[in-house]
Amino acid sequence: MKPYINESFHNREKIIYLNKAGRELIGATKEGKKTSQIDHDLLRNEVYLHFDCPIDWKNEFISEIEMVTVPTLEMKIKGLKPATKRRIVSDAAFIRNGYIHLVEVDNTRDMIDNKKKIQRYEELMPLIKNAVPVLLFFTTTEDRKNKLENWCKGKGFRYQVKTFSEL
Repeated sequence: MKPYINESFHNREKIIYLNKAGRELIGATKEGKKTSQIDHDLLRNEVYLHFDCPIDWKNEFISEIEMVTVPTLEMKIKGLKPATKRRIVSDAAFIRNGYIHLVEVDNTRDMIDNKKKIQRYEELMPLIKNAVPVLLFFTTTEDRKNKLENWCKGKGFRYQVKTFSEL
């Protein structure tokens, strides 16, 4: 495999990714690079492996929902339409047993941002029609896990919160 891969180290772990020849061999178009997001990407890969590498796994999954707008005070400006779509970007998503699993990997995000994201999920989850949604949060510490669980409780959607040590 040596002619098709590049190797580097991050936090004393070996990182292996395809070089140009390797990408050409399998027909991949996206180049893997070592970025500042590498910790996040490696944790997301751990979740991928935890779920036995789902075939339909999608990174950076966009859920876009058409919102019904109720006109109150109409003012029409030629060429402009009211915003009727809401979207949320999950770190990953896959479907299993009729459930769409929306994966969030939390390693360095501010907790206030996590709370806002949960509020957005609360708004959009009931509107997902193609499958029953489940929010899966994976985080680094028990304290973060407890806060995330408390924010998800009573929101009206299915969820699980785990630490990476539980995988």
